[in-house]
Amino acid sequence: MSDFRHLDPSARGQLDLPDEERAGRMLIERFIMHERLVPVLDHIEFLIRMPSRTRANGLVVSGKPGSGKTMLSRAVLRRHPPTPAMAGRAAGQPVLAINMTNAREAKTLYSRILVRFGVPEPSRYSGSDRERMVIKLCRAANLRLLVVDEIQDILTTTARQQRIALDTIKFLMNELSLPILILGTSHAPAAMQVDEHLNARFKYRELPIWTRDAYLKNFLDALEKALPLRKPSYLSSPTLSTELTRLSRGVLQTIVQLVTHAAAHAVECGEDRITAALLERAMIEPPLAAARQAALQIELRRIDA
Repeated sequence: MSDFRHLDPSARGQLDLPDEERAGRMLIERFIMHERLVPVLDHIEFLIRMPSRTRANGLVVSGKPGSGKTMLSRAVLRRHPPTPAMAGRAAGQPVLAINMTNAREAKTLYSRILVRFGVPEPSRYSGSDRERMVIKLCRAANLRLLVVDEIQDILTTTARQQRIALDTIKFLMNELSLPILILGTSHAPAAMQVDEHLNARFKYRELPIWTRDAYLKNFLDALEKALPLRKPSYLSSPTLSTELTRLSRGVLQTIVQLVTHAAAHAVECGEDRITAALLERAMIEPPLAAARQAALQIELRRIDA
């Protein structure tokens, strides 16, 4: 009888769940730490913990859609969650994230920051009041890092709007001595280079397309350990890793989606391990029953809370 050594303890604890619930668990979003992220996260931690300085610096992380930028942002937010107010200390928010999509005016960026701080109807404030409130709340919350996603979207705006967006980012860096993490597609560096003075304050890192190498092997081994399947799948074997890179074209989000969808199919069909045939099936057929079960589990947890 198997002792399920191919699984992490938390995944082993899910093996006794009904099959339909176990299939639904495959679709739960997971953050799998991998070696390629370590230097990026270390750089972000450096920015957060660096003593305040007049000339704040930042980091631009770019990559193709699906390369893991959104998961990176969520990981940073989980590492540095808001802190509740305690005796003699105000509530804090060390990291705050906003999106640049359709942000063509400074007021839009400021309003999005205020929304993240929970300010109701920020649009009712005038421009100067909105700016002052942003500065006041950032200081009160002891904000240590602002995450700005989808920076490449400013390239679809006019030259004037591009300058406004980047000037707003520069103002926040200068006024608050605030480091900033910029996320975007492969066009992100071009967006930042619109302002050469701002651009000089940022380092650049790119999330790569995955190939069959030691990085992928270690990532697939870690991902397999997190999926409660009764039999080992050997995802990092030459057969399955080759199939995954072929089907996904090396895009991380697609690799994870194929594996988790195939895992759900594996439970539903009784195979209880991922095969090349199930990866092919996952490419064209989403596990609808498992998705319904996953949605039900989320709703039940929401009710219990």
